[in-house]
Amino acid sequence: MINLFKKEDLNLLLEYPKEVVENVDNVINILDESYGDNRKITDNGGYVCIIEDIKEIEYLKSHILNGLIEEFSDVIYESEVDIYNSTLYLLSSDYSITIISKNEETEHLLK
Repeated sequence: MINLFKKEDLNLLLEYPKEVVENVDNVINILDESYGDNRKITDNGGYVCIIEDIKEIEYLKSHILNGLIEEFSDVIYESEVDIYNSTLYLLSSDYSITIISKNEETEHLLK
């Protein structure tokens, strides 16, 4: 699991498709514009979470999402092998998590 909340974190995504990185960059830009670019991950606004394993979905569902239903989920990149989704969860009126997942991780997240 990779948690990102500032521009400097984007260098952790070098192995990801350009479209995925651009989506994460866009979310971070929105959070920075609304809540400031000097925030911590626990401050108002929220963060982006990149899921790399189904076990991480289980952790998120039981420890963070606690039965929440997604606000929306969109395909952000599709190849012959992978389909990446961006899924938004609102934990409060001023705190959200955007989860980036692919293939079976997305299916597990949304069921």
